[in-house]
Amino acid sequence: MSSSLGCTKEVLQQVNQFWSMLDDLSQNDPQSYQMFIEKQMKQGTDYNEPPQPDSCLLTEMLEPKKGLLYINVCGWKRVPTPADENKPLTPGPGDQSNKTKNLIQVISSSVTAEPQRPEHQLTVNSDPRDLSRSLKLTVELPKVQSITECHLSISQDDVLLEVEDMYHLHLELPETVNEESASATFNKKKRLLTLQVSIL
Repeated sequence: MSSSLGCTKEVLQQVNQFWSMLDDLSQNDPQSYQMFIEKQMKQGTDYNEPPQPDSCLLTEMLEPKKGLLYINVCGWKRVPTPADENKPLTPGPGDQSNKTKNLIQVISSSVTAEPQRPEHQLTVNSDPRDLSRSLKLTVELPKVQSITECHLSISQDDVLLEVEDMYHLHLELPETVNEESASATFNKKKRLLTLQVSIL
């Protein structure tokens, strides 16, 4: 208890000395006193400012779930400029009990960008030999590595193509088709999906 009181007295004594110094400065040199106060006010304002946004990085997550990750980069006046750009910053004053905690925190891995509508072309082909007709759909999928990533379904009057978190295409077909005759191929080199189906 006596040790705690001693520390408190020392702190109070230092505070009193500081205030006495400010009183003397305000009386003997008002201009310097004014400059000192303004400087302290500015430093306090700068110190309490929130981080300011600087830039945004976009990268792709492969696991645990494939998707896009946006990383906001901010500048903060509380973080000192490093003495050497090749050396990391050391933790500042304050509670260091969690200094080994990971600095990167995944906010949400389920937030992904809206799937894109891919470039595509739908044509009607006729065979003069037997008068049969068919529909041909070609879809550009530059981000797809394998046909296994594609989910393709077709009915008599529409077709749906989905690639998770990347592409979504739903088309109403101009003609009624025989979905049983549908066949699809994927050209890995051109990243091109081709669907062919007979018209009823």
